[in-house]
Amino acid sequence: MELSLRRHLLPLICLLIPISALSDEVFLKNGDHLTGTVKKTTDGKLVLETSYSGEIGIRIADIQRVTTDKPVSVTLDDETKMTGILSSPDGAEMRIAADVNQEPLSISMAQVAAITIPEIPGLKIKGQSNIGLDMTRGNTDQDTYHVDAESIFRWPDDRVTLNGSGDLEKSNGDKTKQQATLGGKYDHFMNKKWFLYSGLGFEHDKFADLTLRTTVSAGSGYQIYETDRTNLSIEAGPAYIWEDYDKSDDDDYAAAHWGLRFDHYLVEAWKLQAFHKHTLDWNVEEASAYLLKTATGLRIPIFDSFQATVQVNFDRNNNPAAGAKKDDYEYLLTGGYTW
Repeated sequence: MELSLRRHLLPLICLLIPISALSDEVFLKNGDHLTGTVKKTTDGKLVLETSYSGEIGIRIADIQRVTTDKPVSVTLDDETKMTGILSSPDGAEMRIAADVNQEPLSISMAQVAAITIPEIPGLKIKGQSNIGLDMTRGNTDQDTYHVDAESIFRWPDDRVTLNGSGDLEKSNGDKTKQQATLGGKYDHFMNKKWFLYSGLGFEHDKFADLTLRTTVSAGSGYQIYETDRTNLSIEAGPAYIWEDYDKSDDDDYAAAHWGLRFDHYLVEAWKLQAFHKHTLDWNVEEASAYLLKTATGLRIPIFDSFQATVQVNFDRNNNPAAGAKKDDYEYLLTGGYTW
């Protein structure tokens, strides 16, 4: 039994040894063969990181061919650029394929102007948090508090957005405003522009008789711009909404969802940023019922990562609870931190 087990394990061990030993290889014109990790080319030399001598420089003029076990970026002498794995299947010529569906291109070291390791994009996080406070004392005692925050987590093919806000207002000790929102959204990019999304949102507004509104949505979006200076995206798809009221009858319905999000640095060096976003959820069962939410403003840098924000929010519920108004306006001046 033990001998039989060894007989079966030995071929597996032999197969695993070359897999674990995979590395980049440099074949020289004089017949020498070096292994390690290709780092880059500089000053007419190929930099190879080895386990026995650290980084060593090999004159490109002395190299016959190079093979790699991971993609590298290659620039040819005619300024052609491509990224792929360098291979030498016949042990003679060097080949690179920029795409799995593309026929490998045969190249020689004499054509190579540069080899670099492509940057693999990782997680990028950006967002801001803001707080506003207004206190009035005298003939009227009034306190107004506002807080909002948002974080965007961006991977090469995915994006997660988390946000929330809260407003509380007291006049002569009595609450006159109590609102809160919390939301999350996941986007999966099928390519650089098109993405699929799913979202979940919660909203509370005591003085609109709204105990809790829950919205789930899904659909497709298009990233028109996504640069360090300008971002613009649109999205559309179905949604479903549940509304729990304190005094009015509860409701739930299917809706058509539309959204737009835009921000742009008016003066990039100063980080002076204008922004606008809105969502529209239209009740497909009742044409006159819809929910519109907008936020428009300007983020003004103060120092370091601190900012002031001037913002106007306009919300319209065209089918509000009994006794509640359709329109809500909010004017904000807040201070906060951006990352």
